[in-house]
Amino acid sequence: MPLGKVVAMKWQAAFLSLVLLFSRPAGAADRTLVAEGDYVALSNPHKSLAHWKVWHLRSGDYEVVETLADPTHIVQVFGFDAGLRPNGFSLTIDTRPTIPKGEKPLFPIYPTVISCQYRPQDLSCENDSNGKKSSLSIAAKQPYVFVPGEFYALDEIWFATGIVRLLEQNQPEDNTVNVYVMENNKIHVGRPIQLTRVGERTAIIMGKPQVVTEYEVWNGREPGEWVLNKLSVLQVTSQRMVASIHGKSDPGFGYAISNYKEYQPWLSPR
Repeated sequence: MPLGKVVAMKWQAAFLSLVLLFSRPAGAADRTLVAEGDYVALSNPHKSLAHWKVWHLRSGDYEVVETLADPTHIVQVFGFDAGLRPNGFSLTIDTRPTIPKGEKPLFPIYPTVISCQYRPQDLSCENDSNGKKSSLSIAAKQPYVFVPGEFYALDEIWFATGIVRLLEQNQPEDNTVNVYVMENNKIHVGRPIQLTRVGERTAIIMGKPQVVTEYEVWNGREPGEWVLNKLSVLQVTSQRMVASIHGKSDPGFGYAISNYKEYQPWLSPR
């Protein structure tokens, strides 16, 4: 075979390899599914309020991506570092899929997207609402978490998991985590959350008996009042996940993890 034709065939093979390499789905190798489950109310544990998946990113961080069961146009993402300390949060509300097919809305419909990064000295957020974009930031005191206003569908299980991890690893003297709230396109200081470690006990968690660590919550209003709901007891598994959150006087009121499936071990260090 002529040398020129051999060289041409090698170049074609090399070019094809590059095409195949760069035509792979973006992000396919950048994250691995670790676990998934449902977010349920303790009053009706067989009905899923939302379904979440835990992804392990190539960077070592974790992402919990959750989609509401009904409506399905709300997605929230909790960002965690390798130690399960929260490092970001995003929320997308897109009502466009709910518009009947062929029906034209009376006015333009835009998705709302809030995306925040927890930085050492400040909380930085991007807000895209009603077709208008804005960048917001506030000087933040560690340890802290972010709440997107009176967002009724906030997954309080994963929100609380971040708070527990901050307290366990930062160990502030008063066991308090600061809270920053976005309302009316502004970020302001909210009421801090204080946890008190009660001890360990055996409880039925995620369908089986296991030893959990319990914390009681107080956020400066009255004992047991949570940021959005009156929930006062957290139950934390050995993986350092909050698997249940409920009222002290009413254990049947609250939220929990259900239908848990784990695909890779991800035991977090204490």
